[in-house]
Parts: sequence; C-alpha cells; structure tokens
Amino acid sequence: MQNYVITITRQFGSGGRDIALAVAKELGIPMYDRSNIEKEAQAMDESLCSLVQLTEKGITGYYQMAYPLGVGSSLKQDRMFEVQSQLVMQHAEQENCVILGRCADYLLRERDNVIRCYIFAPYQARIVRSIHTLGCTAAEPQRIIEEVDKARAEYYRTHTGCEVNNTRYRDIFLNSSLLGIEGSAKLLVEAARQKFHLPETTEK
Repeated sequence: MQNYVITITRQFGSGGRDIALAVAKELGIPMYDRSNIEKEAQAMDESLCSLVQLTEKGITGYYQMAYPLGVGSSLKQDRMFEVQSQLVMQHAEQENCVILGRCADYLLRERDNVIRCYIFAPYQARIVRSIHTLGCTAAEPQRIIEEVDKARAEYYRTHTGCEVNNTRYRDIFLNSSLLGIEGSAKLLVEAARQKFHLPETTEK
C-alpha cells in the first residue's frame, strides 16, 4: 500500500506549524519541517552548512523565515532546494508523514495518496497570534508578517511557477481562526482517515 502524506503550507501567524504538529501527533506519524529537513540536507552535503548559519550573520528568531533557503549564493540555494526536494520525495516514499512547507504540495503533485492543505487566517488574527507568540509590540508583527509573506511567496513562485495561495496543488483551504488549532487539526485528521481509510484509533 502506498504511504500517505499530508502537506501543509501556511501563512505566517496562522498557527500552521502547531496544526501540523497536532495532526502528526494524533495520527502517530512524523512531521518534517524546515528545521529537520535542513539538518538532513547538511548531512548529505556539507557545503550547505554555510547557508543555515544565520545567527552568525546576525539573522535570528522569526526573521530567519524571511530566508527560506538560508543566506548565500543563488547556486548554493538552488542546491539546497534540490537536496531538500530529494528528501521530501524520500520521506513520502518511505513512510506516512506530515510535511510542512518546502513546496511539498508541488513536489508530490503526481502522487495520489496526498492531502494538500493551505492554512490561512484573517490578518488581524495573525497579528494577535504573532504578538502572543513573539511577546512584542503591535508594530513589529506587522513588519514580520509582511517580510515573511513576501519571502515565502517568492520562494514558492520561484520553485513551482505558481502563487503560494494557488488552488492547483491544494485540496483544502482552512481558516485556522474558525476552529482554532485543535479544531483545525481534528478536521484534517478526519479528512485523512476518510481519504486514506485509516482506523478511528491509530496506534502511536
């Protein structure tokens, strides 16, 4: 039986990462995101290490999200995307999993056993969530949201030829403010159980 995969692309401040983690926990499967895929990419190609040493370049915290492939030459960034794409395909081939970002919805477009989800939220809800998460003033989240939105849109457009909020490679658009993190995760879990014919109680 073909492995199943849930891909999640999200707006900054929408809680998409927390939803991805909750879905993976409920289904008892791993969740792969930028952090662990970058580590795997570095293990495969040591020349990529310089791209992700952002702290040494004075880029920390949430501002790292404005650099989806790290900071470095376009050749190295292209190589990082190539290796990360190989890893996304490898995980999808070898195991059931949730993959957050990394253009996974596009990379796995030929596979049938995939649910591709886009998580969004109203702008004000994103600001409120960012203030709560970052613990800063109301002005800073607006700047971060703008920068990260722009970076993610450019990253996705460059590597897929589509806009980040496209419907071509998406099955579900989910407003996280409607049901919250837990409710949104439950909705996706139920969708997975129905599409992939999973039992109600998944062993963990």
